[in-house]
Amino acid sequence: MMLSSDVPDTTWACFLDSQPGSSIFQSPVLNRVYEKTVGFRPFVLAAGSHEEVSALVSGAIVSHSAGSLARLASRAIVIGGPLGEKSSFPAVLGALDRLASKSTLCTQIRNLREPSDKAVFVSLGYRWEDHMNFVVDLDQAEEALWRGLSKARRKAIERADRIGLKVIELKTEHVHAAYDLLLETYSRARVPLADCSLFENAIEMLGPRGQLWAVAALRDDTLCAVRFVLRWKRTLFDWYAGSSELGRTSHADEWLVWQLFLKGLQQGCVEFDFGGAGPPGTSYGPGEFKRRFGGTSINPGRFQKVYRPLRLRLSKVAFDAWRRMR
Repeated sequence: MMLSSDVPDTTWACFLDSQPGSSIFQSPVLNRVYEKTVGFRPFVLAAGSHEEVSALVSGAIVSHSAGSLARLASRAIVIGGPLGEKSSFPAVLGALDRLASKSTLCTQIRNLREPSDKAVFVSLGYRWEDHMNFVVDLDQAEEALWRGLSKARRKAIERADRIGLKVIELKTEHVHAAYDLLLETYSRARVPLADCSLFENAIEMLGPRGQLWAVAALRDDTLCAVRFVLRWKRTLFDWYAGSSELGRTSHADEWLVWQLFLKGLQQGCVEFDFGGAGPPGTSYGPGEFKRRFGGTSINPGRFQKVYRPLRLRLSKVAFDAWRRMR
């Protein structure tokens, strides 16, 4: 079996078209976005031949630190897991381990749906972790979608409508203002945020293809909430979101999600994937926010393989100290 880290985009795209579980997170176009982003080192590993792929895994080695701290904080992130023939999974995951173990603490495989067979991952040293998500069915009438929202969520959206919020599509010239809102939100939650270049590149490369919906809410001409959503075929994937204190008091976050639901309905999308709601049974604010939009609760879970347990523990101690200082 041939393994390759150089897959032609046409071969790659053709393979994804043949896989019902494929997503934009495994696509060559997002790989190109990562290539130009500070702190991201994308990879693709495929089994098969140069013309035909039997299995493929792609993602990025990500670090939000620089210099000597990058090695301490780097992780290989795979969203959606490997695709293709399960018999080829050991080959591509083995290649991933060889790559990631050189420069990262661990590999995280963040599934979009619960895998039918966990055994191949466990046999290769990956540990399963429960991790919840909510997926909203957009393949229904607007009235039914509205009724599916919690009562509190409907009231918040109605209040935002009365305030007179406006929605705009983000362009390149809006990126830095939008990033400021993301940074404010992530600082408030005390979690690191990807470099601004990720959003600049996404708007530039994915926007014209219709694969990124980057929108903002305006109150009295002031940008108060933003949301970046990825589109793959008929599925929308919630990606990044942020808001100011003005946006929060105006219920702009909830209102903006509803505007995206409506746009999805108009454009024939069938589901909105919120992209993660935390471990089950935990108090996780973003998970509660997503739950109230009436989606179906699923447990796609994660797999993690640790290469340097001591360094990972040290990085968690350093991260906790960093959060306390924020």
